[in-house]
Amino acid sequence: MDDLETLGLTPAEVVAYRRLVDRPPMTVAEFADGLPGEPAVQELLAGLTAKGLATTWAGVPTRYAAVAPDVALDNLANAREEEIAKARIAAGELARRWSRVGRSVDPRELIEIVVGREATLQRAEQIQRTATDEVLIFDKPPYASSGLGNATELQLLTSGSTSFRCLYDRAALDLPGNYTRIQELVVAGESARVAPTVPLKMVMGDNRIALLPLETAPESIGVAAAIHPSALLDSLRALFEVLWQQAAPLRFTSTRPAGAGPASTVPESLSPMDQDVIQLLAAGLTDKAIGRQLGIGERTVQRRVKVMMQAYGVTNRLQLGMRLAGTGWG
Repeated sequence: MDDLETLGLTPAEVVAYRRLVDRPPMTVAEFADGLPGEPAVQELLAGLTAKGLATTWAGVPTRYAAVAPDVALDNLANAREEEIAKARIAAGELARRWSRVGRSVDPRELIEIVVGREATLQRAEQIQRTATDEVLIFDKPPYASSGLGNATELQLLTSGSTSFRCLYDRAALDLPGNYTRIQELVVAGESARVAPTVPLKMVMGDNRIALLPLETAPESIGVAAAIHPSALLDSLRALFEVLWQQAAPLRFTSTRPAGAGPASTVPESLSPMDQDVIQLLAAGLTDKAIGRQLGIGERTVQRRVKVMMQAYGVTNRLQLGMRLAGTGWG
């Protein structure tokens, strides 16, 4: 499928529009010249004109020209987005009607088995996109998708349509580059905390459905379980809330890229670099791992911690953490 077909164009309309874009204004006969077969050119051009992709030039005979792609295609994209928004509203109403109908509980409907890596990734995206209130995530390596990050979450956070709470396993912060992508999500609006260990990988939408892998090596997820409203789903939600309360928060007050360089002094309120260092220390990472995430040397990390201890009048890292907690940070 051509990318333009996603905007509601037929394959023939895509070919015709590209032909108009590549050439100066043409008559119907000029447009048809060289085309294979006997296409209904007049109808095709009329269809492009109706969709705002083509326009006619005055004169005899009439000539057809392409409307500027940045204008024409943007208009089609906006129209398609409006259609999708209306469809989602209709889907929500149908879901509410469905939930109002008395139904006997069939055990087979409580747990749905999702087979295949692509099907699992698609279902995880669907859960996030259909959530109207909140998405809860247990995040821990290894990861099934290639690369780091959650493009769907970032898009939804940017649009402000859904809130996200994500509980990260400490090991996730030790992966090269992962701290920076977590920072991007938090700055966009994600509420994030880190725990020494997270028991499983999970994405839950609106306390309505949760997806978790059924394999011990989830980097190659082949089978996952979608948990529908049940005691099991309630237990997963309760587990998340308990671990969330025990976990350390991740906060960022600046969009400064991690590792941009340490501040020369420690102000009364921590500098972005110092916040990064302290947060990773609180997460249990070693000085070497912290330096790797922030793009600085291990000795630089140790110097920053030493400077902060001196500034706050403490002699060890535990006292530093307690002092920072007392000032309202973390």
